Amino acid sequence: MEQKNGAVVRRSAFNYRYDTDTELRLLNELWPLVNLRKNLFLPTKKVTGYHLSSKGKTVRSYDDPRTPAQRIKDTGIMLEPQGQHIKDLYASLDLAGLTNRINEIQQRLIRLAAAKTYSQSPHAA
Repeated sequence: MEQKNGAVVRRSAFNYRYDTDTELRLLNELWPLVNLRKNLFLPTKKVTGYHLSSKGKTVRSYDDPRTPAQRIKDTGIMLEPQGQHIKDLYASLDLAGLTNRINEIQQRLIRLAAAKTYSQSPHAA
């Protein structure tokens, strides 16, 4: 789980060092948007078991792709108000607009990191 979350963080915010208030504000704006997209719109497959192929190699079997929100809903443990909140949230979101906003924030973070990197390089003089 931690490895997968680390991959999401690096894919969303890259490998730059962020240490200014502006960058912190942008990161704090970015994470909720990334989490909404990941949990409501990006399906994943989960390993359901292993079996041997005809050649004796161990092969994984997967379930059908579902989003994390669908997986929680399918367990039946959510209360009705929580389920309704998820439905309302899903209906109110625009995936294209959400993705565009994430991309805008990422581009601003890249520009800020590139400016710092360039200003600290020996060729900046």
